[in-house]
Amino acid sequence: MVSNKTVKSQMERILNENFDELDIRFTDLKGHWRHVTVPASMVDEEFFLRGVGFDGSTLAGMTQTEAGDLVLRPDPRRVFEDKFTERKTLVIFADIVDPVSGEAFSRDPRSIARKAAGFLKESGMATDSYWAPEFEFYIFDEACFWAERGSQGYRVGSIENPENSKIAEAKGFVHACKSGYHMMYPVDSLHDIRSEITMQMQQAGIQTKYHHHEVGRMGQSEVEVTFSPFLSAADNVMLTKHIVRNVALKHGLSATFMPKPAEGEPGSGMHFHMFMTDKQKRIFYDKNGYCKLSGPALNAIAGILHHAPAVCAFSNASVNSYHRLVPGQEAPVFRFFSGPNRSAAIRVPSYARTAESMRFEYRVPDGISNPYLSMSAILMAAIDGMRKEMDPEKLGYGPIDENVFADGYNTDDLHVLPRNLGEALDALEADRDFLEAGGVFSKRMIDDYIKMKREEVACFQGSPHPKEHSLYFSL
Repeated sequence: MVSNKTVKSQMERILNENFDELDIRFTDLKGHWRHVTVPASMVDEEFFLRGVGFDGSTLAGMTQTEAGDLVLRPDPRRVFEDKFTERKTLVIFADIVDPVSGEAFSRDPRSIARKAAGFLKESGMATDSYWAPEFEFYIFDEACFWAERGSQGYRVGSIENPENSKIAEAKGFVHACKSGYHMMYPVDSLHDIRSEITMQMQQAGIQTKYHHHEVGRMGQSEVEVTFSPFLSAADNVMLTKHIVRNVALKHGLSATFMPKPAEGEPGSGMHFHMFMTDKQKRIFYDKNGYCKLSGPALNAIAGILHHAPAVCAFSNASVNSYHRLVPGQEAPVFRFFSGPNRSAAIRVPSYARTAESMRFEYRVPDGISNPYLSMSAILMAAIDGMRKEMDPEKLGYGPIDENVFADGYNTDDLHVLPRNLGEALDALEADRDFLEAGGVFSKRMIDDYIKMKREEVACFQGSPHPKEHSLYFSL
């Protein structure tokens, strides 16, 4: 429950800092951030209990038309000043609640994340989990796409594109080598943009570790952040994506978290580093374990890898996601864990193997998935592995320290990830009990989520891909 002291504190801030508007933000099932704006003069302490009503039937997978009323209840514990509005605006995260019972709405992604965090504590396996996502994204100078009868395609462009060496504006500063990783400016044209992004993130309460140019030579960037508690980390994903897009737009650029926005360029993922504590004591470290992993850590890894195909329906929730998960792109294809091996689905960074720093990194997810649902599914899989004491080695999940994409490596016995969204949805239909444990994900919510995503997959049936014309038009 939110204390009256917290509410009073926010009311004082609204008055003392002369905010004009309050923007109430919430997340739909697909992961879109949505909002409703309230004049600051209309807000009182009762507002934080009363909330704002809205029609949930207009959002995919939320409610039926005949019972569409829902309420947004502001959470005064998570606020920030939005720097992208003309009027002084305070943003407040909100939970979706039932207007009659006042209870959390079963399909509210943020409420599902709250339940997942609570279920971890109730399980007795740990009291808290901490997460640090890696934000990978592209920033383009040009972005447009179209899908019309008789015409379909996309065009993205970057001044850094090696093909732009013939354009005067590039001044010859394009990526001459095959990798843009940690490239120096002026070839890295986005240094100041990323610096502005990280400055705004820190002003909004997100502590950043560093930023740099990623491998992609058409403006791929990365920002890494420090660890935050589970729900705060999910909130930070929504907030960071908002900041990245708006800072880019401010400079006449376009940012995207699409896993594979351009052919021939590396995909963008959202790797999650995570660890757990029991009453503030880390539980993933054992000086005698493989890579110094404890038994509970290995159990959690086994649970994630065991349920990974079903989890992919949430963590890799688009058709485009599976254009990234292909061999040889430093993106996982197989379900195994390892030390620093970057072809693994889960790796244990060699720079973080002390009692104070121990964590592991799940490398499968991407950035266009709903973070509340993606992270909750991953956490529920980890909890299931810990409760059942799953052994990753006995289940055939490694460890494997070799590059499985090297020529001659026999991958016949490796467990695979889904090759497309349809396979991930099939896996979710067959393996969902671990998500429904403790009522975290409701049965009806999962049913309707699968239906919504199947409709998304169906959009591609009967729609020729532009590449097909180059292959088949003249045959």
